[in-house]
Formats: sequence, structure tokens, C-alpha cells
Amino acid sequence: MDKQNLLTIGNLSKQTGVHVKSLRYYEQLGILLPAYTDPDTGYRYYTLSQIPVVHAICACIFLDIPLKEFTGFLTRDQRRIHYKKLFSHGTMLAHRKIRDIQEKLRLLEKFRKQMDREEDLLLHGEQAIHALPEKYCWVAPYAGKQHTPEFNILMTRIFDDIDRCQLRLSAEAGLLSFHRKAGTEQFLYVEVEAAGRDARRMKEIMRLPAASFLCAIRQESGIAEAPGVFPDLFAQEYDKIIMETELFPGDYDVANPKFELRCSLPPGGK
Repeated sequence: MDKQNLLTIGNLSKQTGVHVKSLRYYEQLGILLPAYTDPDTGYRYYTLSQIPVVHAICACIFLDIPLKEFTGFLTRDQRRIHYKKLFSHGTMLAHRKIRDIQEKLRLLEKFRKQMDREEDLLLHGEQAIHALPEKYCWVAPYAGKQHTPEFNILMTRIFDDIDRCQLRLSAEAGLLSFHRKAGTEQFLYVEVEAAGRDARRMKEIMRLPAASFLCAIRQESGIAEAPGVFPDLFAQEYDKIIMETELFPGDYDVANPKFELRCSLPPGGK
């Protein structure tokens, strides 16, 4: 073959600004095949018309389009690049990124507000009443404490299930129990955004109504100790919601985490 009008991989690298290693990687992916490979030396050669192909690959990288999808924007003979399709796909991915970033900012703002509330509770040090909004929680039966192997494994499984169901996380997780005349039930819970009707109908999703809680700081996990922490409330006969969540103040002590234990107030709030 006449190699006079062909480019070595080094020349292609110089003319496109793309490293030789990257060009070889594109070959491995099957998206930039040499026009000719010398059987004796193994040297790779490219045509001038492949320079625009390299530029299109760079556009995919800039737009965060996976390179495995690049062949969908190129004819088999690599003579035509479907730029309209490429840019349309890039626009869709960019809008998806914006939504993801907005979701992260929304969640971070929830964490900030939760952190401010927790720091206020830590500052006062004693029991305090807090009005908490309605919550939707993914729940699973669990009778233990936080920071145990069983807790960590179940929590990981719940996070995976929430992600699989494409639900949005909210700002809180921990232990949940209900004290009723009929008995006591305990769960592990993760708060989620359940705006859609279908999500709210899922058997794993439980709605907690807006309510006022008496909150106390605890040095260890132990939701079953609520009757001893809130004796005046447990002396009254009404259905109680007990929640325990780990505190995440601005300065978090990994060796000595603290927990917030809550008991819902009776009707009338006394």
C-alpha cells in the first residue's frame, strides 16, 4: 500500500492533540480502526478523513457520552458522522446532569436544615419538643440497635432497593417503633421522597403523619429504652411513635456518635 498519503499514529496524535495511548484505546474499543497496519512492523496508519472522527470522539468525551455508544453516531464505513444525533443525545445527558445536580442541592439543603436542628438540640442538652413534618419511610422489620453488623447489612440492602425502585432519598434514617395497646412493632426506616401515588402504595412505604415529639440526646443506640427516657409520656395511654436517629452535627465524632430519641406527644400535645 502507498503510505505517502497516510498518517502515522504519531502524526495523527500531533494533528488532533490526542495522546497516542488514547488513539490506541479507541482502536481497542473498535471506534477508530487504522486504515492500514503494516504486517511487518505493526505500525498503524490513518487517513486524513479520520481526523474528523477523532474530533467527534473528543466531542463525545466532552459531553460525557460513553464511548461505547460512539458507533451509533457514525456510519459503518466511518464516512459520515451524525452530529445532529450526537448533539441531541449530549443535550439530553446535560439536562439529566442538571436534574441530578439540582437533586443533590435539594438533598444537601435538607441535610443542612436537619444539621441545624440537631446542633440546636445538642446545644440545649436537655429534652426539647420539636414539630416534625409528615414523612414517608421505607421500612423493614428490625428488632436490634444501630451500629451493629445486622443493622449495617439491612441498611445497605434497603438503600439498594430504594435505588432499584428509583426513589429519592430524604434526610433521615434510623429506628422506628410503634407502642399500641395491641403491642409493639419495631422497624428500620429510611426516609424517602414519595411524591407519586404509585410509590406511596408500595408495601415497603409507610407514612408518618406530622406530629410533635419530645426529643432527647442519647449516648448509645437503644430505642427499647424509650419508656425509661420518657416515663411521663409512657404513663399516659395513647398510641406512640418512637424514633431513633443518629445525630450528624457539624463536627461528627466517629468514635462517640450520639443519637436522638423521640416520642410523639399525646393528642393535645401535653
